Amino acid sequence: MDRRNSSVWSYFTIVDNVYAKCDICKKDKSYKSSLTNLKKHLSSCHMIFLKHEQGVNKNQSRIVTDIDDPSSIHHSINEPSVNSTSPSLPSTSSVPGTSHLTSLIDPSNVNVFTQIQNGQSQMQAENNAKAQKRKQLSIATYIPKKLTINMKKDIDQSLLSLFTKDYQPFKIVEDKGFKSFVKMLNPSYTLPSRQSISKEHIPALYEKCMREMKELVLKEAEHICLTTDCWTSRNNESFMAITIHFVDSNFLLRSVLISCSAFNESHTSNNLSAEIKKTVDEWQLDGKVELAVSDNASNIKNALTSLKFKHMGCFAHTLNLVVQSALTLESDLVDKVKTIVTHFRKSTVANNKLKTYQINNGVDEPKKLLQDVQTRWNATYYMLQRFIELESSIRGTLGLLDKAPQSLNCDEWTLLKELCTVLRPFEEATKAVSGESYITASIVIVLAQGLLNACKKLSTMKFQNRTHTVIKKLISNMENRDAWKNFDMSKTLCRCTFLDPRFKNLPFSNNAVLNETTKNDIIEKTSNIIYLERSKQIDEQNQDQPEYISVDTASTSNSLSIWETIDTSVAKLMPSGTSKSRAIIEVQRYLEDGILKRNLDPLKWWKDHRYNYPYLSILSKRTLCCLGTSVPCERIFSKAGLILNDRRCRLKSDKVEMLLFLNYNST
Repeated sequence: MDRRNSSVWSYFTIVDNVYAKCDICKKDKSYKSSLTNLKKHLSSCHMIFLKHEQGVNKNQSRIVTDIDDPSSIHHSINEPSVNSTSPSLPSTSSVPGTSHLTSLIDPSNVNVFTQIQNGQSQMQAENNAKAQKRKQLSIATYIPKKLTINMKKDIDQSLLSLFTKDYQPFKIVEDKGFKSFVKMLNPSYTLPSRQSISKEHIPALYEKCMREMKELVLKEAEHICLTTDCWTSRNNESFMAITIHFVDSNFLLRSVLISCSAFNESHTSNNLSAEIKKTVDEWQLDGKVELAVSDNASNIKNALTSLKFKHMGCFAHTLNLVVQSALTLESDLVDKVKTIVTHFRKSTVANNKLKTYQINNGVDEPKKLLQDVQTRWNATYYMLQRFIELESSIRGTLGLLDKAPQSLNCDEWTLLKELCTVLRPFEEATKAVSGESYITASIVIVLAQGLLNACKKLSTMKFQNRTHTVIKKLISNMENRDAWKNFDMSKTLCRCTFLDPRFKNLPFSNNAVLNETTKNDIIEKTSNIIYLERSKQIDEQNQDQPEYISVDTASTSNSLSIWETIDTSVAKLMPSGTSKSRAIIEVQRYLEDGILKRNLDPLKWWKDHRYNYPYLSILSKRTLCCLGTSVPCERIFSKAGLILNDRRCRLKSDKVEMLLFLNYNST
């Protein structure tokens, strides 16, 4: 067939006798010898597949003239005309391989002609169906669409997640690799500049998030727990973070970072309290703070108490002090382990040999030694635990090194294992109290009692004398440390524990005085709620209900009243007893109800039982917002360290504040 009539020219423009330009990608392609090269380009680069254009023999050829309907074909001028055959003979030219049948079949054989006709019709129907399935898409399908305003906004928002979620540097939009990657994903999208992200997009997103959080807090936060902490970056910039936590109307624990700003003043209690007061007023939280939690530093403690907030020292921080004090008794052993760990982490040769030793002994995924962090006792625990886990590999590898640090002897290995056994309950308690997605203040008393009992039980076990010395130190630290003793004395913590359906008054079963005191405190709080709720209902009824009949009660006080019968009936239907008596009944029913399993959600329990205990549920929503630690603030500063890394050390403090706020508060 004539190459000029091929459907391939729907996609190419002839440049000269050798090259043709692709109308889609504008590339020049050779067609000197045949059109195969052009067709391959369409199929491989643009996913366009052209229908086969050559007939079965020289006397029969066809041309695809309509890409949208490949089944439409024209007969060539050399093809026999339909009219040249007998009227009773159907045309076979459209069926490949049948044109020669006219000279072979006897026209008198009607059955044969009928079979040919039926076969031709069936083949034509099948070809039409296949052609319909393979219908080609239009060129416009492969041309990138221009972005709408809304589409660009959506992509911009996804881009901002790189900075607010992953703390990527703004400079990434200038990196060649990233720009090439984005261009490949969507050629129509233009990346905003680094300056635009810093000065426009991030501030706008920050303002939007700030408005949303303030609306949420104003609507849902009736009572809150406040946590705060301070941090100094390696650039010597100080920051102060404040988070609040509350139970919303759907009995879900919510957390909001309300401030994380540069704090350049000296960290005196007066300066700290002034900053906290300013933030509390800005968010309209005055009178809503049920508990304030911080570390045990005197300056922040005095700052919070000066604002008339109930203060509690961070339980995790207290745990850290208790354990680190006891570990000083075995500081030589811990330092010896640190020396070995440091050697393996700094020496590539030693680290590779440790890895090889594990592989040669059948370990599929070799592990590395862990380095501790001086400010966190549990990091020391994890270091010792991994060290024991790799004991055989460490011993074997140290023997292969030319300049190896001194290894532990048998007694030291035994002591190390015993110390990990002793410290394991403290690690479990630290993890339990450090959660943010569930209530933690209610478990502080339970954990404090559990740790003390665990240590007393450990003291009866068979250990080395050095291990028993550490156990005694742990017990002494817990019993004599003021912060530890204050946990049982905190009315707020006692209320939280009592109102947690997993515990109720069980933690006070061995202390009759504390049990009775806590129960009476709950009854009093519940009684006040009942009184206020009743007063509110009466006020609403008086405001909503019109006064249809006015009666001079003074003139009828000494005579029979026509309202006596109905008033008596109404009085019988009204709740009987005082607010306190109703509170006693509700509290008693709560105590008689079953204990919730420890792995279930106490807030969900209160949501499901809020109609059974209408007033206790109000008190629980107000009380169970309290946390047992200031860990949320500490985690914020761990993320701040990620922001102020080597690539972003010049980031200004106001941008750090925005990024931290968006990271914590964005969904």
